[in-house]
Amino acid sequence: MTILRAAVVSLLLLLLLTVGFAVPARADDARGRQLLNALGCKGCHSFEGRGGSIGPALDSIGKRLTAAAIETQLLHPKKNNPNSMMPGYGYLPPADLAAVAAFLAGRK
Repeated sequence: MTILRAAVVSLLLLLLLTVGFAVPARADDARGRQLLNALGCKGCHSFEGRGGSIGPALDSIGKRLTAAAIETQLLHPKKNNPNSMMPGYGYLPPADLAAVAAFLAGRK
């Protein structure tokens, strides 16, 4: 009976870990993608084969920048490039900024 009990507990823990961590990550990804589209980023940046060419492509931006660096770019676009035409997104709620930054940082 102890082996069966241990197996059941192990399966329950695995289920909790899978549901507890995988679902929010997908939900955050969906939110980040939704915001990327809603904010008009693809007017200047290409992503997944669509969008503009004024700014750098965002498909593999996570290879170059961390989520923190992307968030800084979203808040202060002229910090690294004073001639940047990118608008600042300081008006976004912190959770939305974090969602976009995490989504883009995951594009490797």
